[in-house]
Amino acid sequence: MTIEEIKALPTEAEKITQLRKRDTPLPNAAELWDEWDPFRHEIWADKEKYPDGVKIIRDEIKDERTGKVTQPRETRPDRRNRIPLPIEQDIVDIHTAFTAGKEPKLTCDTDDDGEKELFKVVKAVNRSNKMRFVNKRLVRSVFAEQEVAEYWYAVKDNSFWKKLRNKIRNAFGLKDNVQYKLKCTLWSPFRGDRLYPKFDDNHNLVAFCREYRIKDDNDSWITKFMYVDDKEVKVWTSSPDWTVDKSLSFQHHFGKIPVIYSYSPVTLCHNIKPMRESLEKLVSDYADCIDYNFYPKPVVEGDMVGVPTKENGDVIQIRNGGKVYYLTWNQTPENAKLEFDFLMERIYSMTKTPRLSVDALKGIGQVPSGTSFKFIFMGTLLAVDNHAEIVGEHFQRRYNFLPAAIGSINSYYSKAAESIDIDAEVDPYTIDNLEEKVELAVKASGGAVASRKTGVIMAGIVDEVDDELREMQKEDDEKAPSNNTPNAVNTANADQVASPQETQAKPGKQQAGR
Repeated sequence: MTIEEIKALPTEAEKITQLRKRDTPLPNAAELWDEWDPFRHEIWADKEKYPDGVKIIRDEIKDERTGKVTQPRETRPDRRNRIPLPIEQDIVDIHTAFTAGKEPKLTCDTDDDGEKELFKVVKAVNRSNKMRFVNKRLVRSVFAEQEVAEYWYAVKDNSFWKKLRNKIRNAFGLKDNVQYKLKCTLWSPFRGDRLYPKFDDNHNLVAFCREYRIKDDNDSWITKFMYVDDKEVKVWTSSPDWTVDKSLSFQHHFGKIPVIYSYSPVTLCHNIKPMRESLEKLVSDYADCIDYNFYPKPVVEGDMVGVPTKENGDVIQIRNGGKVYYLTWNQTPENAKLEFDFLMERIYSMTKTPRLSVDALKGIGQVPSGTSFKFIFMGTLLAVDNHAEIVGEHFQRRYNFLPAAIGSINSYYSKAAESIDIDAEVDPYTIDNLEEKVELAVKASGGAVASRKTGVIMAGIVDEVDDELREMQKEDDEKAPSNNTPNAVNTANADQVASPQETQAKPGKQQAGR
């Protein structure tokens, strides 16, 4: 059903039933959380599959004549080792750092002053919302939870525009009466949200729904259902029948749907679960083996008098010519180590994840330069390029929406918002070698391969390229001699004025004139 047909349904319950239908399966948040939280792994939580043992303290004794038990067996639980490994968290955190450790590259090729100002406002919105950290939470949600939604809304606060007024040179539109700024929040399964995107036949997002629970004044849980499209936000409350909560429903006036949604068919670590479970069982069983066999055990021939204690100096008394031996464990753990290394290598190589422990990085030698870093971590950088299919598209949709949202709360930028084109590109985390970048930029711009502007962009030292070029031109003008000086023209034409004899007589120097 289309959104218009759903809105025309007679009851609120029927509308919500249709809005809950998805084109993709709803992620199982409970199962995903069991994989994400190491203390919910089977080795730790499933006592039936991995039961604790029983330790015999005193054995049973029977009367040989009557067969009756004269001394019952005394036991106590023997807790087995349970070692969960947070491998999924480690892999997701590493990929998140490589994918969103640096903010996406934003470019806006324009000569229009209004669009340039709007581009600066977009960057200011990024700083105000600390989007660098939002990006990490967003990417981590995609990798671990399969889906995430980014919701933008306006709040009353004119301090944002007052601060921005001093930073933008020609901010004629930043008037004191602008009282709203943009904020964003994330929705995802681990945050208690059920997400229901609605697409048209061209797979364009036309509406978005979120189901969540909150506690009321009586500390009871109530369910909310939120609907967002390009015009309005509507919220229903289940109490127990669905009714529209008018206090939370409003027209947002953004002109576009203020939700950016991303979905992944599987989690980043969906293929490694069997190997991770084998690895956890291996290290847990090996720990049990070490606990049982680490200390030597006495073997006594004959009769032993008493039990050795610390008070008697561990003296073992025997009689009737008995002997005492110590049983030691001479086995080597090579097989266990071999299997452990194999499983760990396969888990990290399958997900194209580098091992960033101190021991793993010792073999690299000296700190790699920017170029060698890219070769060493090429597998991970290729994985980031694949992640950009989802993450990069999400960033691009965000920076398509923000100009329109800014224009809706500040009419001065409404015209620029219609024409501005901001390009967002995922910038993988790498070790930047500033010397290499500057050297390459100087060679390109000085060797007639690229312009000075391109050289400044290649160096990547500054964000405002045009401002930097103006400063460079200003410095060049200050260094250049004035046209009023006697030698100005002749110095510029020294090659044409100086005679060949004078040039040969004074190499490296030229006369200003005759």
